[in-house]
Amino acid sequence: MDLITTAALVILLFATITVTGNLRSAARTAERVERKLDLVIKHLGIEGPAAEGIPPEMVAEIDRCIWSDRRVEAIKLYREATGQGLVEAKQWVDRRAASF
Repeated sequence: MDLITTAALVILLFATITVTGNLRSAARTAERVERKLDLVIKHLGIEGPAAEGIPPEMVAEIDRCIWSDRRVEAIKLYREATGQGLVEAKQWVDRRAASF
């Protein structure tokens, strides 16, 4: 390989490592923020419609979907957790979103 090709590959490798590190850091930051937000919501006693029978981890994931404006995914998760129909799941997610 000539010097220019080697230099280009080294630069590309460093750029890839940097981008990967930044993405991991951003993901860790987002997870910390979500955990803190969950604690604040719990502390303030803010709750949406009852989530009886749904595991707390699933409720937390549904809430994250709602907060991230991914309502279709939230509806899908609710339906998987409860077996409810599409209309009922959409109404539940809409009520939960309105309570935030």
